Order: sequence, then structure tokens, then C-alpha cells
Amino acid sequence: MNDPIALSPPSLSPASSNSVPAPAKTRWPLYLTGAVVALGVIALGVASGAYSKWHSGSLIVPGVSVAGVDVSGLTKSQASAQIAEHFGDLPLKLTVGKQSFDVTVAQLGGVPSVDFTVAKAAKIGRDSGAVSNFLRVYGTRTAGERLMLPVEWDKVALLSQLKKLDKNYAAKAINARLVVDAGGVSVVRERLGRRLNVGATAKAIQQRYFVGTHALKAYTRQIAPVVSAADLQGQDVLLASYKTRFNPGLEGRTANIHVACAAIDGHVLMPGETFSFNALTGERTWKKGYRMAHIFETKPGAKEAEVVDGLAGGVCQVSSTLFNAVRRTNDQTGAKNLKIVERNTHSLPVTYVPFGLDATVAWPGKDFRFRNRFNHPIYLRTLVGRSKLTIGVWGRVPDSGEKALQNSL
Repeated sequence: MNDPIALSPPSLSPASSNSVPAPAKTRWPLYLTGAVVALGVIALGVASGAYSKWHSGSLIVPGVSVAGVDVSGLTKSQASAQIAEHFGDLPLKLTVGKQSFDVTVAQLGGVPSVDFTVAKAAKIGRDSGAVSNFLRVYGTRTAGERLMLPVEWDKVALLSQLKKLDKNYAAKAINARLVVDAGGVSVVRERLGRRLNVGATAKAIQQRYFVGTHALKAYTRQIAPVVSAADLQGQDVLLASYKTRFNPGLEGRTANIHVACAAIDGHVLMPGETFSFNALTGERTWKKGYRMAHIFETKPGAKEAEVVDGLAGGVCQVSSTLFNAVRRTNDQTGAKNLKIVERNTHSLPVTYVPFGLDATVAWPGKDFRFRNRFNHPIYLRTLVGRSKLTIGVWGRVPDSGEKALQNSL
């Protein structure tokens, strides 16, 4: 008997299945991608066409501005005119502390590089390869491109204008000085001078100025005086004096002695300075208080002088007394630190000083002059009594000691 045969169940494979077939996949994303690509190609073509048309022209690409002035789509001449009109004279304020100077860039020798910058703007999208140019034009249209407006400087004109400003700003340094009056001797302190630092200011303007700047700092420098208050500290020492007598009954002569003494009293002579009797007293006039008195006069053609009445007679006694005080100063200090520069003698002997020790003066020719070669100041004190005239030469001697009297310049 044959064994029974096992039968397998029916196969469920797709080939033998009786189920309904699956629908085909949706294809719309492919269509959308194709449309986008097609639109991109069309846009690129349009953009390329627009770019090609622009590139072959002379207009500046849209989106370009120069120092804030929009020059989009303009020709170079139009852009230059618009920039020049916008900025005008370009005012600038140079400040120095609380002081300021209003100028223009043109006055300082500055010229905005308009043509250069406009030419640079016109080259945008035209100065490289086709792809690079296209991308730059596209970027400029969308994001914009801002160009600075540089300024070219005429250095000679700049320095010249700053020197003119310096004349208005500068102040001279003032030395400390001794003041000798009825109240005694005092020191007036020095004062610093000031100047515009032309070099530093010119450099700052060239480096820091850009179109649209309204103010810049000007640089200055201080000028130190030659003599400070510290230089005038010391002891007041009488170096020498000299005394002469006069007749108070001669009123005109007595008045002249008083006026001349007042003119030289308290005069301070710094180291290296030269005293001039005529410079201090000036022309002896009636208005200044001088009166008629006896003088020596040599008339034209005469060999000897004669005594006549003349304005300011007696002034020579003051100059002669001073000469002898100066002479004694040299003798007593042991050094000729008061150098006699000019001295003239009378044509006839005088009664108030020994023969040959006089010093005549006459305006404007004959003068009595001497130079201070001490390394410290000296000053004159005059004292007019009833019938005596005394002139003293004083020194403001440094506290370091009397050795200063021996040191000449």
C-alpha cells in the first residue's frame, strides 16, 4: 500500500496571489524641482542679460554710495557733481582747550579726491572676471557698498595756514622780574608761553580727518621763560654807592636832578643786559618836568665850550654820579663785571666830581652805557636829599653766597 502523499499549502507569493496591484509612486516633486531649475535658468538668463547690458554701459552699479552720498545709476560726471554739491567747503573746527579756530578743509590745503573715488565706484563690477564681476554687482545691489572719500593734502598750504593760526594763538613767555619801588624789592613770577605745535597738528589732520569730520584737536607746546622766580631768589647786597653835592638854590638844576633820578631809580639790569642813560630818560623835554639851567655848549666854529642856559642842565651830574658808582662797584668786587660800553667827558671841568671822572650825556648823541656781566641781577637806587645825590648799585645775590659776585658771564 502506498504511503499517503502530503500536500503543501498554496503559495502566497505575489506572482500567485490574487490581491489588487499597488498604485504607482507620485511624481510631483520631480516636476517642482524641474520648474525651479527652469525658473532659475530663466532668472539667470535675465540677470545675465541685464548685467551684460549694464557692463557695456557707463553707469555706476546700484547700491554704491560715497561718504554717504548715493551715486547709484549715475554717470561719473553726475556723481562727481552730486558729491561736490553735497559737501561744499567742508568746515572744520580745530580745538585747543576752550579756544577753537573755524577753518575749511580747502583753507588747510585739503582737496577731496572726488574724481578718483568716482572712478573707483564706476569700476565696481568691471574690474575682474565675468563671474566675479557678476557676483559683486549682485552683492552690491542687495547689500550695498559704501566708499570713503579720501582727501589729498597740500602740505605746504597746510603748514602755512597752521602758522597763520599760530600767530593768533601764540603767547610769549614772560620772564620773572624784580620790581624795585618805594615798598622795597619784590619778585613778579614768570608766565609760560604757548605755541601751536604746527607739525603735530598737521600730522593729526592728515591721519585722522575724513569727510564728515567736524572737529579735530590741535596740538600745542609750552614755551618756558628764560628767567623764573627761583632764579631771582637771593639777598639784596649793596655793591657800591657814590655821593655828590649840588646847590639847592639853583631851582631849575635841582628840578632836573630830581626828574633824571626818578627815571633811573629802581631800574633792574639782568645778566647780559646793557644800561643806557638816554634810553631810560628819553628826550629831556619841558613836558617831562625838565627846566632851564646852566649847560656847557660849544658853538659852531668855537674851540672851547662856554656856559649857557639850556633845557635839562644838571642831568650830567646824575650820569656822572652813576658812572662813579659803577666804577666803585668794579673796584670793590675785584672784577670788572660792569663793563663800561660808552662814556664821554665834558669839554670843561665840573665841580661835583674829580677831574676826569665825569660822564656827560646829550640827547640823542652822547650816552652813558654799561653792561651787567654778573651772573645775577643788579638794580639802581637813587636818593636825592636837600643838597646831596646818592646812587647805589645793588645786587640780588643768590643765597649760595658772595662768590657769585666774582663770577662773570
